[in-house]
Amino acid sequence: MTPPSCSPEWATEVGLDLSPVKGGGQHRLRVALKMAWRDIRRHRGRSALIVALIALPIFAMSFAATAGMSAQATPAESVAMELGLTQGRLADLHAQNAVTVQAVGGDVGYGGMGSTAEPDPRFEPTAPANAIPAGFTGVPWQSTTLRTPVGKAQVELSTTVTDVLNPVFRGKYTLLDGAAPATTNQALATRGLLDRFDLALGDELTTSAGTFAITGTIRPENQGDGEAYLFLEKEQLPEAVAQGLGPTTLYLVGDKSLRWADAKAFNAQGVMLTSRSLILDPPNKAELGADAELLQNDWRNSTIVQKLLMGGLIGVLALLEVGLLAGAAFAVGARKQQRDLALLAASGAESSMVRATVTASGLWLGLAGGAIGAILGSVGAAIVVLVVRSQGLAFFTGLHIMWLPTLGLILLGVAAGLMAAMVPAQAVAKQATLSALKSGRTANTPSKWSARIGLGLLILAAVCMAASSAATIALRGNESQYLWAPWLAGLVIAGAVALVFSFIFMTGRLIELLTKKTGWLPVPLRLAARDSARNRGRTVPAVAAVLAAATLSGALMVGTASTMQDSSDNHQWQANLNQAALQLETVDYNYVDVGGGGMRSESPELVTVDPVAATELLKDTLGPGITTQLVRGMPRTSQCDLDLQQQQTENNGAEIANPAVCPVWAVAEPVENRCELALDWKPKDLGDWRCTGAMANSNFGMNFPIFVVGGEVELAALLDREPSAEAKEALAAGGMVLSNKVYLQADGTAKVISYDPSAQENWGGYDPSNPTTQYMRQQLTPLTSHSLPAVVDAPEKALAYFGVLSPEAAATMKLPVSDQALLVTAPKALTGAEQDQLQSAMAPILGEYGYIYFEPGPPTNIATMLWFIVIGGALITLSAAGITAGLALADGRNDHATLASVGADTKLRKAISGSQTLMTALLGTLLGVIAGAIPTIVVLSQQRGYPIVIPWLQLGALAILVPLFGAAAAWVFTKGKLPMTRRQTLV
Repeated sequence: MTPPSCSPEWATEVGLDLSPVKGGGQHRLRVALKMAWRDIRRHRGRSALIVALIALPIFAMSFAATAGMSAQATPAESVAMELGLTQGRLADLHAQNAVTVQAVGGDVGYGGMGSTAEPDPRFEPTAPANAIPAGFTGVPWQSTTLRTPVGKAQVELSTTVTDVLNPVFRGKYTLLDGAAPATTNQALATRGLLDRFDLALGDELTTSAGTFAITGTIRPENQGDGEAYLFLEKEQLPEAVAQGLGPTTLYLVGDKSLRWADAKAFNAQGVMLTSRSLILDPPNKAELGADAELLQNDWRNSTIVQKLLMGGLIGVLALLEVGLLAGAAFAVGARKQQRDLALLAASGAESSMVRATVTASGLWLGLAGGAIGAILGSVGAAIVVLVVRSQGLAFFTGLHIMWLPTLGLILLGVAAGLMAAMVPAQAVAKQATLSALKSGRTANTPSKWSARIGLGLLILAAVCMAASSAATIALRGNESQYLWAPWLAGLVIAGAVALVFSFIFMTGRLIELLTKKTGWLPVPLRLAARDSARNRGRTVPAVAAVLAAATLSGALMVGTASTMQDSSDNHQWQANLNQAALQLETVDYNYVDVGGGGMRSESPELVTVDPVAATELLKDTLGPGITTQLVRGMPRTSQCDLDLQQQQTENNGAEIANPAVCPVWAVAEPVENRCELALDWKPKDLGDWRCTGAMANSNFGMNFPIFVVGGEVELAALLDREPSAEAKEALAAGGMVLSNKVYLQADGTAKVISYDPSAQENWGGYDPSNPTTQYMRQQLTPLTSHSLPAVVDAPEKALAYFGVLSPEAAATMKLPVSDQALLVTAPKALTGAEQDQLQSAMAPILGEYGYIYFEPGPPTNIATMLWFIVIGGALITLSAAGITAGLALADGRNDHATLASVGADTKLRKAISGSQTLMTALLGTLLGVIAGAIPTIVVLSQQRGYPIVIPWLQLGALAILVPLFGAAAAWVFTKGKLPMTRRQTLV
């Protein structure tokens, strides 16, 4: 008998109690958890897939947290590595007054610098050795650079001068092998030094301070074993070397702690204190006083926060992608549970109970994925840290297991599982009980709001990016543009995020449109299209996951290609490709130590190199394929310049009365040829020929003399080709061949001028007489001026020279001329071994620090980098598409069984799998490439003159070839045969 009403009054009449049962919520939760656990155990493959999807990003974040924090020294580790067992160390503060305040951590990096005020000319800093307080003894520590012969070259050798085996340095230096030196001709070294020079314990090392037998190896705890260091004591050094040691640092040995008041007392003497006590227990704001805000700026904590924010952003994006895939897997699982859940609903369970049953699966699997990922990530990072530290590398300062973040990552995994299960749970809870119990299954009616929200987000994305571009253009050249830059960049990022989500929301509608007219397609593609349209709850998350991966790849490819092109466009050519300009005249400034870490140049002098000897060594080392050409011209630095520098040094930098004029030579630029600049300091017309070419900006380079004096042979070497007939005629007639036509006067001449660089009217690179218009090069006031016939024969690269003068023209103008460079041309790029061999061979004439730089040209590995990005994007895309195909096969098992029962070919299942992968990957990558490329193009277009390069080949490979490859792989690895399954019916 059907009750007339379900009202509470009727229930009371028949004796039913409808009040909530005490503890009923807990009972329902236990039932939901038990049913979810049984379903997980029954479908182990799908459950393992979801656990793995959640565990992978959690593993990466856990690994990064432990490894990243293990690379950040704690205060206690910093104290041990920097100070050993001492109370602190004293060093020069480099202060110019008695009120400069040091950072809290001294030179370790904890806190910023406080007040500095104005220089005090009467202030005389105290040497650290004279500032040791009562009750302390000082252990001196110094460093220097010795040299050791390697072939004909002299290689620099970093040397620490102190007693590293002193017990007070325990924790800072560790003896690894061997024993302490017993005599003055024995020394200690790092393992890196032994490896670098192929030495063993007991072998001798010859240095500029003498020959020493290595008796033991030392590990500097803050540097590890990889660096090459020699350890000596001051008594082992010759007097000449000892006098050239770097500034002395005093390590303080005593029982008293040194606090902030002690640090300020040292600062008043011009001495900096790095104190154990201040690092371990920093002073509070009251102690620090007015500079507390700056002094408490802890760079270590700032670095940690930056790393956490960056890692968190990447981790959240990764969880978003796998959450979408996990959501698709939950949707498949929920449909597998439909009959069980429908029976549960038919027996009186509320929709909340049905939702809880599906959501409970997310709780179990999220907890498992989070725990497995967090624990394995921490364990894996711990193993890496211990192995790296056992190898003597200083990358990690200690093992820092991040227990609290690990627990937080486990909870994050639970949250990811619950969120992935919520949408399928809601969908299952809405289903009709009777239709769920039937054998057939109908598709859910898609919401119209999804497409509307997607369209709204698309409009929002367009508005954000357009507003950012408009504001950038309006503020260009304004001083406030840099203040607004972060906000405008944020607008583009917001637009990019809105664009991605708009595509995700509109994916369902796109799938519907693409699959409406599929009658003309082959059967596998037709079935795959209809399956995708029918099961959008599984298809949309999968397409969105592929879209997320392809978005990042598309943005990286466009950004990388454009950046590399900009680097190529702005490459400063020092010579032609595979050419080197060996300087034949250099300045030796003869720097000497003036105490307190300062250096001063005394008696600078010109040093010359014999071009004949250099040519012989070059050909002996690299073979007869090397060609050389002597280049004569005007010196970059004259003897007048050196004399003036010497006068300034002797006058302690004070102004010199009536200083000598050391003229600089240049080619005057006609007013009509001057490059006009816009408010952003770039050419108004980016294609203006007057703004390009040789000497077009102030970065002239130093390889060539700005005026080359010679003839046809010298010009051919500079051009790396045969000069034009007009250029040859001009040189033969005593004229000039210009490297840039902006310097050619209207009457076909070049005006060579000299000017005083110290004159105020010649300062700066822009025209001070015109406040409304800026120009690339200034108008100079000449001391002398000479006009001579000229033609233009420009080099293909923007080399740094005005032009080539005939010797007769140089003599007429009294231009100073000398041997300036030896232009060396190699038939191909030198290998690293050839470069090292050349360096060693040229040491006798170039000195210890001489170096020959062969022009390599701009970076040429752009294609390689782009293909690496394609491979990375392909792996993520294929994994997401493969998971989708697997879920589709599992979800449609009964449908495939039905096809098999009516005589479908066994290969049809393989073809359907390939078709599903193709559709998912193709749609996802196409949308992703668009979503990634558009914001990147918008950002690049806001930088006027910045090249925008779209690598169509790589983008095409990602958008088309990768889906085709994924479809082929799905076809190969999918089994064609499928056992018959029992069809369920509702009786």
